[in-house]
Amino acid sequence: MLEVKVPAVLIMTIVGLDALIFTPTKTKCEVVDALRKAGAREEDLRNWVCLVEQESGYHYNLRHYNDSGIFQLYDIWCDQPSGYFGTTCYKLNTYGCSDTCSSFLNEDISNDAYCAVRIKQCQGFSAWDAWRRYCTDLTSPRYDYSEC
Repeated sequence: MLEVKVPAVLIMTIVGLDALIFTPTKTKCEVVDALRKAGAREEDLRNWVCLVEQESGYHYNLRHYNDSGIFQLYDIWCDQPSGYFGTTCYKLNTYGCSDTCSSFLNEDISNDAYCAVRIKQCQGFSAWDAWRRYCTDLTSPRYDYSEC
């Protein structure tokens, strides 16, 4: 009998890729629609599309380190006992959004978009590492949302 030994690292890699491949996603147009409803400015949508593609690959239930959801919102923005629903930057920066981190992992991304748009209004897109690193050239057709 021939015995084949597969390294544990290879198995873990395959399992990890399998989880990412089968993680549910939203379409670009679903994200654009949620952002529009949340009050995102039209001229910012290419930035948002790039940000979501780079941060989560459109996977809405992604939890990575201390970041949650399709916008990969950092934990300081959620699970705050005095979470704030308004748009005053001081209060938002102090108390975070009025959402639980787990609410950023479900299929409904409307609250994620509302929180993300308010963060952007207060801190700009530079609040997201991936945007700073990968979204300097927005001319790529993959960031086009005109069909939405």
